[in-house]
Amino acid sequence: MKVRIILGAVALLSILLFLRPEEDAVPSEHAHFAMGTLVTFKLYAEEGKVDSLVRLAFDRIDRIDSLMSRYSRTSELNLIENLGADEEATCSPELAQVLQRSQHFARSSAGAFDVTVGALTRLWDFPNLRAPPPAEQIDSALTLVGFENLQVRGRQVRLVLDGVRLDLGAAAKGYAVDQAVESLLAAGISCGMVEAGGDIRYWGRKPDGRPWRFGVQHPRDPEQFIAVEDLGLNAVATSGDYEQFIEFEGRRFHHILDPATGYPSRRAISATAWASTALDADILSTAIFILGPDQGIKWIESLPQAEALIFFDREGNTEYRTSSGVQHRIRFVKE
Repeated sequence: MKVRIILGAVALLSILLFLRPEEDAVPSEHAHFAMGTLVTFKLYAEEGKVDSLVRLAFDRIDRIDSLMSRYSRTSELNLIENLGADEEATCSPELAQVLQRSQHFARSSAGAFDVTVGALTRLWDFPNLRAPPPAEQIDSALTLVGFENLQVRGRQVRLVLDGVRLDLGAAAKGYAVDQAVESLLAAGISCGMVEAGGDIRYWGRKPDGRPWRFGVQHPRDPEQFIAVEDLGLNAVATSGDYEQFIEFEGRRFHHILDPATGYPSRRAISATAWASTALDADILSTAIFILGPDQGIKWIESLPQAEALIFFDREGNTEYRTSSGVQHRIRFVKE
């Protein structure tokens, strides 16, 4: 029996599959809408104590949303954006951690991952976009993009230029998943899985001793998925050009923007990353999507605790590349 996880915003296509044989012990399931997506929990624990612990985990997720949402005028992220270039703010430990990790990978990826793309993401305005924005507006927004425009020292945050806008859409959900998992672990839930918008983290051994099994949805064939063996990394995330997109004058324009060009990245069509935390997997899947198969795999191979699978288009054909830890540990399966 295959159980499909609901991913992303309500209308998005599924990316990852949670595979569970018929004879497995059945987990308790819980759902919560937050951060613009459905957060799902699958927990192996005594039923009597699960509900109250799940509510605490939901509270942790809601707190991350309140701090990091770009849609809320009262979020901490929004307040930081309203600082002048000569002002500095002390942010919460949670936001500081996400910004520090984001800047770490921005430097490591030479800017492929960049949370200062907010001016661009507001301009492209998915999922409300009906046509690509004018080139001159994209060029203007690009002047505000660059990870060097964000300075983070401990909990002190400063924007170098007036008008810089931040977007944590490729980091906050992963961090919220981590926070939920940590709260459940601290409460004594020894085995489970949390998923939010395609960002998954799981922990512990299931009661029957069977390993966790996941599959990656084929980006161009909805009837095919790629079964992946346990890689020893407890978090996985996928970014794809089929999550949010429009077709305009025969071309697909999707929501994953290249910070260097201001346009949707064309080097990949989907990218899956495995890491030890959902925050890292969330960031890495976006970065390697933008880098593409050659640079992306080379970069992933240089990182500890990271693996990748990247699909890309070559002369009309869908091809893929993997990091060394994934190679020979995948198989293509028709549903």
